[in-house]
Amino acid sequence: MPGAATAAESPDGRYPLADLKLLIVDDSTLQRESLAAAIAANGSATPKVAWDLSSLVTALNVEPPSLVLINLDTRDSAILVQATFEVCPDVRVIVLGISEDDEARIVACAEAGVAGYHLRNESIDELVTLIGRVASGESSCSPRVSAMLLRRLSALAADRQPAAKELVLTSREAQILRMLEMGLSNRDIAERLCIAVHTVKNHVHSVLTKLGVNTRAEAAAQYRTMRFTALRPVAYDSEIDGTRN
Repeated sequence: MPGAATAAESPDGRYPLADLKLLIVDDSTLQRESLAAAIAANGSATPKVAWDLSSLVTALNVEPPSLVLINLDTRDSAILVQATFEVCPDVRVIVLGISEDDEARIVACAEAGVAGYHLRNESIDELVTLIGRVASGESSCSPRVSAMLLRRLSALAADRQPAAKELVLTSREAQILRMLEMGLSNRDIAERLCIAVHTVKNHVHSVLTKLGVNTRAEAAAQYRTMRFTALRPVAYDSEIDGTRN
């Protein structure tokens, strides 16, 4: 079996279910009891069960599980997934009962930290195999789900792309930003640069806009953590209106 091998693995590569502490979360008594019995019949110790937030938190605290199975048809399942990771940050989670067409929930589960997906059309044998893979350290999902998650990663990378661009300030704007960091007022800056106060105000507004901040203090704080490279050279006369105090 691909993935991280462990000393506890059986000769055929399957993680022995008897070594796992499983917790099933499902608010349908019939479904959780049937699933617990089916998993136990495949060599696991009888899984613990929970059915709502209170029982889940109690189960996680009394005996932290190796792996949690959460049926997404359970009421407030998104909250239950979040609570699981808040109480046991390192636990492995498999979600059950999700449709391959439910891209929004699949992506939300991946972003929450879910390691495996058991789809509506998959069998108990496939679930047992999935449990073994996830317990061995893998993240496992169908090719279609993998394609969804890859598209999501690509979209996130594209969204971040503009932030990677260099901040471009004119030489005058960079000069004024340094003075903002020094705590100088518009009048102080105007006197030092021998330009009009209203010209300073225009430059300050431009700096705040380019930095994406609302106040001078925010601009100063951002300046302290930034390195300015490739500042665009601009002729002095095109940067100010020539008005002197």
